Amino acid sequence: MLITADEVARSLRGCWQVLNRSKGALETFDVSFTGFWHSFLAMALAAPAFVVGVAAARFTRSGPDWMHDGGLFDMPDILFAQALVIASAWLLFPLLMLGFVRLMGLERRYVGYIVAYNWSNVAALLLLALPPALHVLGLATAGLAVFYALAFGFIVFYFRWVLARIALGISAGLAGFIVAMDIATFVLVRTFVG
Repeated sequence: MLITADEVARSLRGCWQVLNRSKGALETFDVSFTGFWHSFLAMALAAPAFVVGVAAARFTRSGPDWMHDGGLFDMPDILFAQALVIASAWLLFPLLMLGFVRLMGLERRYVGYIVAYNWSNVAALLLLALPPALHVLGLATAGLAVFYALAFGFIVFYFRWVLARIALGISAGLAGFIVAMDIATFVLVRTFVG
């Protein structure tokens, strides 16, 4: 059950089309049983975001000399925390959405929404990993990295709002609620793992 390069390209193109509100953008995603489970396996494509998260946590803990303070992956607590944050994006929010769609009577739209959401996680995590990567590499100050993160975060949450409206066929306010639930889930996980 491997993901093909064609499926990756098609799904990421679908994310771009959703962001641009292109007609038929959701038809790009494979919403079959196999496509649904492949969207969860797409987590492996976010490995660069995981590495950046580990490096940023090491940088925060040890300062600019973090590279001389052992290997990148020699602190199990940081590795576990970053793995938990990334895995929660693919596991926790879809579980919360399962309850939401049942409550709202939108069960038939769940699979298409989650497939597109999971694939959007690849693009979102890679985009959100860019500011801390620039900071860790000394190419951006902490303030500039925060500014970039806010700007990229706005793009990601706008995408999630558009995705909820299109895939679930719901109002702007309800889509905003889903985005708020998504943000709250992410913040709670980040807070929990420290």
